[in-house]
Order: sequence, then structure tokens, then C-alpha cells
Amino acid sequence: MMRGFRGLIALVAWTGLGLQLWLKLTSGDFDTAGAALWSFVAFFTLLTNLLVAVVMTVSAVAPHSAAGKRVERGNVRAAVLLYIAFVGIVYHLLLAQIWDPQGWQLVVDVLLHTATPVLVLIDWLVFARKDDLRFRVLPLYLVYPIGYAVYALLRGAVDGFYPYPFVDVGQIGYPRVLLNIAGLSLAFVLGSALLIGAGRRMAGSGKER
Repeated sequence: MMRGFRGLIALVAWTGLGLQLWLKLTSGDFDTAGAALWSFVAFFTLLTNLLVAVVMTVSAVAPHSAAGKRVERGNVRAAVLLYIAFVGIVYHLLLAQIWDPQGWQLVVDVLLHTATPVLVLIDWLVFARKDDLRFRVLPLYLVYPIGYAVYALLRGAVDGFYPYPFVDVGQIGYPRVLLNIAGLSLAFVLGSALLIGAGRRMAGSGKER
């Protein structure tokens, strides 16, 4: 059942990603396929859904492989949930109201911003290992989001495109952008602590070993 459910999550994520890439390639907004792909990999949403798709595919197809055992670790599962949960939360709280997707783009948005986060949450609650969660590795949870923030700013400095309004240096300036990143980093810290604490409690783990 667990492998089947994780296969379903992988299918949902891969479908959303494939549709989004197809929409970019056929939109007429880009001169080349390379330019469309460069735009595709600009977004935290798409990169995080790609992370989910890869992790869930490995879990479904090769759970007993070295990679399968690695992604089964409690802190890996919790981190993946944290990242995709932020995709859903930030989208629905900050971004959904600033545009009105239609047709296939609406399907993509539902898959990537709602269906995948909800399914990953269910997987974490029901199947994910939690007995090995440790607060001491919490700083590692921040490597991906902070790395993405640096990546987004460097990209923007090169080509002038910032994927989200809260990191758009051209519109709001570096002081406001850095403040936004600090606020989001704090939210990731709090989210990490909440997940680790909740997971340890669910696993019946007492104190740090």
C-alpha cells in the first residue's frame, strides 16, 4: 500500500511538471526550448515538486536500494514535507489572488500547489519514519530554501527575471527582499521545529539521544 501511494504521489507530481513544461514550450513566449527550460527551473514550486517526484519515485520503485534507504530517513521525509507544504501555503496565502489561471494552467496549479502538498502530508502522517528525527540536524533543513533564495537572486541579477514578487529586487529593492528572505527563513526554522517535535511525539520518542 505504501509503495502504491508513493507511486501515486510521484505520478501526480510528474504529471503537473510535465504539463507545466509543455505549456511553457508551446506558449510562444520563448524563442527557444532552452529559454523555456531556463524559465521552468526558476521556480521554487517546480524545483520542489521535482524533488518530491524523484523522492517518491525512488520510494515506489526501489525502496530497498541505497537511494531508497537514504530517502526513507525521517529527517529527509520531514524536510520534503516542509518544502512542499511551503509551496502550498505561500501560493494560497500570497500568490493565488494575483492571477487567474485557466484551462490546463489551472490543472497544473491544482496538481502542483494543492494535490501534491496534501498527498505528501498524508504520506508523512501515515507512512513516514519518525523515530529517527533529531533537532540537532534542524539547520540542514535550511540549506535548500536558503540555497534557492541565493540562486533566485543570482539569476535575477543576470537576466533581470525574479520568479516571485517578494524576491523581485527590481520592484522592491534589496533591503525589502532580504527582509522577506529573513522572514521566510524564520518560518522554515519554525516549521522544521514543529515537524520534528510533532514527529517525535507521534513516534513516542522521549528525549534527544
